[in-house]
Amino acid sequence: MTDLRRSAAFGLQWSTASQFFRQGVQVLTTILLARLLSPSDFGLVSMAAVVIAFVQVFGDLGTASAVIQRKHVSRDFLSSIFWGNVLFGIVVTAVVAALAPLAAAFFGDPRVASILQVLSLGFLAGGLGSVQKAVMERDLAFRRLAYLETAATAAGAVVGIWLALSGAGVWSLAWQSVATAAATTALFWFGTRWRPGWIFRWPEVRSVSSYSLHLTGFNVLNYFARNADYILIGRFLGAVPLGYYTLAYRIMFYPLQNISTVVGRVALPLFSRIQEDDGAFRSGYVKANCGIALAVVPMMLGLWALAEPAVLLLFGPRWAPVVPLVLILAPIGMLQSVGSTVGTIYQVKGRTDLMLRWGIGAGALAVFSFAVGLRWGVVGVAASYAVASLLLAYPNFAIPFRLIGLGMGEFLAALARPLAAGVIMLALVLAGRFLLPPDLSGKWVLLILVPAGAVAYGAATWMLNREQFRETVGLLLGR
Repeated sequence: MTDLRRSAAFGLQWSTASQFFRQGVQVLTTILLARLLSPSDFGLVSMAAVVIAFVQVFGDLGTASAVIQRKHVSRDFLSSIFWGNVLFGIVVTAVVAALAPLAAAFFGDPRVASILQVLSLGFLAGGLGSVQKAVMERDLAFRRLAYLETAATAAGAVVGIWLALSGAGVWSLAWQSVATAAATTALFWFGTRWRPGWIFRWPEVRSVSSYSLHLTGFNVLNYFARNADYILIGRFLGAVPLGYYTLAYRIMFYPLQNISTVVGRVALPLFSRIQEDDGAFRSGYVKANCGIALAVVPMMLGLWALAEPAVLLLFGPRWAPVVPLVLILAPIGMLQSVGSTVGTIYQVKGRTDLMLRWGIGAGALAVFSFAVGLRWGVVGVAASYAVASLLLAYPNFAIPFRLIGLGMGEFLAALARPLAAGVIMLALVLAGRFLLPPDLSGKWVLLILVPAGAVAYGAATWMLNREQFRETVGLLLGR
């Protein structure tokens, strides 16, 4: 167990570093390209990216997760999965390229077709590297992955910037994406000793078909459920309300993407190693979510308390309608940051069939809530979504918890401590807002209350949750 703990700490450290550096490179690259290219260039690629994002939901049909989850893998199994992914990548590339003119007709711009055909090459590259990535994750080689993924992102950035400086226009964005995918695959091959044999055994692929197809089915349903609000708002309310909603949702989704995703990536291979030890699984799962809560609770409660000055200062007065949306969605972001980790339980326990059935019911309720809320505009959509999320919260946890024998009482008791510290921080920040002069600029409100809130949360955590805090820090430091 000590070795597993050390592996968890190592994986979290390097996965976090990888996420941080890759996002940093992407942000800097976007800033540079925005100065070199026109808004229409970004718009054209965004049109094509809508199609790419949907197709990416199918990914490798869930086979990489199956490689990580499987207790024992043979050379025949890995080789068969590899060649299956290569074939799938070729087929997807060909299909997307062939249907690109239809997408161009839908968007009303013929240039989208050729851009989409270039971007489709990323699926071919992905098919050639998905098993290599899965093998490294299975082996907990997260330091190596961090180096390789960061280098690939940097290589793609160099290609994009060089092409933009050369006057390639929109093609610099398209080839940047393809170059990143190609560099990623090439470096994954360089970073692992495993090589596929000239072997393809259909029974090996079929042995994970139920697991992988159920997982893919859930991902497809989840994609539509998560994007139905955008579609409905854009269709019935228009572009401006959609812009407000999109910004608010991105603010809410940020911790879910940057904290829960890192934890989930490390948790799958780690928990797969102890998939038959429910006691160790329960303990590790609760500790992982306590760590998420320690980070997310102050972020979301602080955002809720300071939504107005934060939005107006960072984005300007014209984005004022985002404030009520943030007030509604911030608590849901806190809930979902923890709730998103239940997928690991389904996958580790091989119950992606149950995961799919849950996705059908939960997705249907979410889409229904969006449709109901349209009557009251974007605020109604956000409020209906919040209500649906609260209704789904208990079964979202309780159903997968049965697979590892984890009780809701035990789970809630562990999360109560970071939540209590967050509520104390929230009360002090709200009191500070009340006491500060009402005409004080938003800049000074944030400069005073953000550090004060951080100190208050730290003090409350030390008083109420010292043991959990030490344990989380110790895990991150490998102690």
